[in-house]
Amino acid sequence: MNAEKPAPDRDDRASSEGGQALYLRLMTEQLTGWNDPRAMLEGALKENQFLLLAQKILALKSGGAEPLCYEVLLRMKQEEDNLLPPGGFFDLAESIGMMEEIDRWVVRTLLSWGAARLKSHSATQLPMMCVNVSGAALTNSTFAGAVREELRKSGYPPRALCFELNERDVIEHHDSAQEFIAALKPGCRFTLDAFGSVKVSFSHLAGLAIDYIKIDGVIVQHVLRDPSELAKARAINLTCQKLGVRTIAEFVESRETLDKLREIGVDYVQGFGIARPEPLAGLA
Repeated sequence: MNAEKPAPDRDDRASSEGGQALYLRLMTEQLTGWNDPRAMLEGALKENQFLLLAQKILALKSGGAEPLCYEVLLRMKQEEDNLLPPGGFFDLAESIGMMEEIDRWVVRTLLSWGAARLKSHSATQLPMMCVNVSGAALTNSTFAGAVREELRKSGYPPRALCFELNERDVIEHHDSAQEFIAALKPGCRFTLDAFGSVKVSFSHLAGLAIDYIKIDGVIVQHVLRDPSELAKARAINLTCQKLGVRTIAEFVESRETLDKLREIGVDYVQGFGIARPEPLAGLA
């Protein structure tokens, strides 16, 4: 009978693992205390251990098409219980191919919330809710159909649902993005998220019916002290105006930045300087 080998200490394990693999394993241990990310995430979905938060997106111009809108953010209860930074589980989910399943949960839960809100507040209109779409969902040919079915069952108005597509995913999967948008237009709306994070170019918007462009937070955070970033923000906004696309500036954290973005003519702003995320259930 072979003798049982002693467990390697953390330094030994670190030397035998790649950095990303080590990070994912340690994050799982922090979240759950045991090394089975798939079981952990499947259990969280089944037991509703995820939380939906909403961060307000403020319209800067009166008479805007959407005076009230929010970005939907996903958190995990165990992150808060273990005092971990939010969103660490995304890398875990992506590494084991579960992001599309999580995206479906987000859509289903949000639409259920909206249907209940409409039923209890029959005279009110839902704000526009912006939902992030992972690359895995974007490239899954069945995801758009699942969204349409959830919209049909819930009675949630499609115009109150906006999907945020990351710029990098759109560049890498342009055909899939085009098919996804076409499948849900003209009802739902679409935002190109983190615009300028890869390159400031409008060439990858060809054939995409985008309604909003969200200016990357790195650009926004430097508009007050870096003339080149300010020039980028101005040029993006002016081009969008000519294209009929509205702009959203993210990561707005100060009054001075807000004033500069208002001066530039940006349509919407978002960030901790505007409003912090709050539980979806608590929206007035």
